[in-house]
Amino acid sequence: MIKGIIFDLDGTTIHTLPDLQESLNKALKEYGFPERTYDQVRLGVGNGYRKLIDSAVPEEIPEEIKISLAERYKQIYSENYANHSYPYEGMKEVLQQMQEKGIKLAVNSNKSTENTNRLITKNFPGINFVAVIGARKDIPLKPDPYTANEIIEMMGLKKEEVLYVGDSDVDMHTGHNAGLKTVGCLWGFRDRETLEEADADYIVAKPEELLGCLK
Repeated sequence: MIKGIIFDLDGTTIHTLPDLQESLNKALKEYGFPERTYDQVRLGVGNGYRKLIDSAVPEEIPEEIKISLAERYKQIYSENYANHSYPYEGMKEVLQQMQEKGIKLAVNSNKSTENTNRLITKNFPGINFVAVIGARKDIPLKPDPYTANEIIEMMGLKKEEVLYVGDSDVDMHTGHNAGLKTVGCLWGFRDRETLEEADADYIVAKPEELLGCLK
């Protein structure tokens, strides 16, 4: 029986893409680069902010410019992280039901820990998460299982008692690398084919269906 769930943030619990796109395009415009479309940003999200920057500018751009641009993007996003971000429909209610059932909940994101915590606190004030952990200095990003394993230990659960829930191939690989069953979400930033190719154990179309994965 499932007793714990580790959630991704962007594209899984909260729809953050409008703020990500707006912040990225503001930074790109300042540096003289073309703006990115909604779908281009959607496909670039999930591997951390630096990979997003790398996907948004030509490969031959000098490294020092990419570093500077990435820092500017981080600054802009930190100022605008919640302007247009909101929980996916039904997610608040599902988390509340899980909490009432005694399921231990946590968040593992490649977004900075500071912004991850700010978004979770703002959008889910009544939910008591065991851990909310984002990117940290000298800790590998997903799909490395370091943080997922850390959270499992904090939960005090066996791996067969924990699910990893996310919307991307990165999340499916993270869960599997940690020895967990995975649930792919179709309401996020990737499609069914991507989740299937990443060997998602379950695929759900709306948050309410997550409750059926607890058995």
